[in-house]
Amino acid sequence: MNYRLMFTLNAIVAAVFGALFLAASKSILTLFGVTDATVATLVVARFFGGSLIAMGVLIWFLKDVKDMQKNTAITLLAASVAGFILTILGMVSDKVIRSNGWVLLVIYALFALGYAYLIFGVSVSVKKKRR
Repeated sequence: MNYRLMFTLNAIVAAVFGALFLAASKSILTLFGVTDATVATLVVARFFGGSLIAMGVLIWFLKDVKDMQKNTAITLLAASVAGFILTILGMVSDKVIRSNGWVLLVIYALFALGYAYLIFGVSVSVKKKRR
């Protein structure tokens, strides 16, 4: 696993979810158990979709910038952990996310683990002894 692959996967997932929230807000919210979506809720979901698309495009462009990869990965690790925590809060305390919240939890957890591995992972190198 390298930064470029991880950023590419994250960019695609963010852009796809963003497009879905932007184009089919009511259907996507229904998948997560939001049955009483008001006009305000739909507008916020569309803003969220637009933000996800912007995030996906930004990550896509940053995947090839070697000087910023580690800092970007740290930022995306923090965002993944925050998203994981917010999803749990939405499922447990506020009951906003009533169904299929596990999908978000899995996505956030996988990205958090991937970025943690890239940032803190152990690299193995073999030194040759001189004779």
